Amino acid sequence: MPPRERLTFAEIPREPFRLFFPAATLAGLLGVSLWVPLLLGWTDNYPGVAHARLMVQGFFAGFIFGFLGTSLPRLLEVPALSAKDVIPLFALFAGNVAAHAVGAHGLGDALFVVELGAWFMVLKGRCHAKRDLPPPTFVLVGLSFGCGLAGTGLFLAAQFMELAVELELLAKLLSYHAFVLLCVLGAGGFLLPRFLGLGVRRKLPASDTVTPEWRAAARFAGAIGLLMVITYGLEAAGWTRTGATLRALFIGAFLWREMPLERLRWTWNGVQWLLVVGLACLPLGVLASGWLPGWRVALSHIELLAGFGLITLGVATRVVFGHSGERAQLERFHAPVTVAAALLLLALLNRLSGDLVPSTMVSHYLYAALCWLGGMLLWTVRVLPKVLQPDPEA
Repeated sequence: MPPRERLTFAEIPREPFRLFFPAATLAGLLGVSLWVPLLLGWTDNYPGVAHARLMVQGFFAGFIFGFLGTSLPRLLEVPALSAKDVIPLFALFAGNVAAHAVGAHGLGDALFVVELGAWFMVLKGRCHAKRDLPPPTFVLVGLSFGCGLAGTGLFLAAQFMELAVELELLAKLLSYHAFVLLCVLGAGGFLLPRFLGLGVRRKLPASDTVTPEWRAAARFAGAIGLLMVITYGLEAAGWTRTGATLRALFIGAFLWREMPLERLRWTWNGVQWLLVVGLACLPLGVLASGWLPGWRVALSHIELLAGFGLITLGVATRVVFGHSGERAQLERFHAPVTVAAALLLLALLNRLSGDLVPSTMVSHYLYAALCWLGGMLLWTVRVLPKVLQPDPEA
């Protein structure tokens, strides 16, 4: 029989990335485009809060939710999510993005808290129905949800009372950094070695009950995660360089233990180089922003834009192509995706130079926004249409 060209509506919720990836991309495009009218002098409305919320709770969270909702049931060998699961979750996501877009940040934060809790319960239910144990590194995913809840809860508390400066900073660190970082490490610790063609450092036996090997690996991941959370507390308390240095060391230790990095070989094919550069930028961004606190906001974009951004783009590309019968494209050089990623890196350079050379701030901020928007639009046009293309092997 000839391959089907389009999915049916009933099939889409079974692979939530087909809904959440396009919606997350739209949230990111909106979050960055908010800067353009201000930088062109068309408005005095400062979009800092809306931008940050749309990028974290919309862009990054949307890709995280779509990825976890698609991959975890497959890893556990349990039934995929149903429309009854996905449609309410997607409604919460859309409401969250819409609320932040119009400046109703209290409502948006409240919806995000509910959304995190709902996703946690849905994924926890799949874990209880498992035929196999989840990867032990997924302990960090649960911890990341906890950080997202704690940080957003502090944002909500600030609606009713004045928080100490340290708590305000802690809320941003937990919500904007810890939430995404721990998810990247938790899911990536198991999947990124496979995406990079490295194999695995150690293979755990398949089992639906906890084994000593699984427990030891989960304890290590949980301990590293808790130590990283403590470093955010140190940073919020003023121990900026200490917190950043320790966190970078913990990131490096975790990656080295979970990934056979000595087998890594550079290639421009597929999305490998995006993942490699993204992983390298995680500890680099943490150290740069921690050791140069005067430029903390600018330098944190090394972690946010290059680290999280390139990993998100690389994993999303692999997921879309892998689930649409386009796996062969991951084995060769892909010019549009490469150019899109290069534009994201150019956006980072302009964002940094805008702070490092104040006389260029407005123009370079504008160039950064336009480069990011251009890169994401190119990626959107080239990759996202495949979300409606079924996997012929499914």
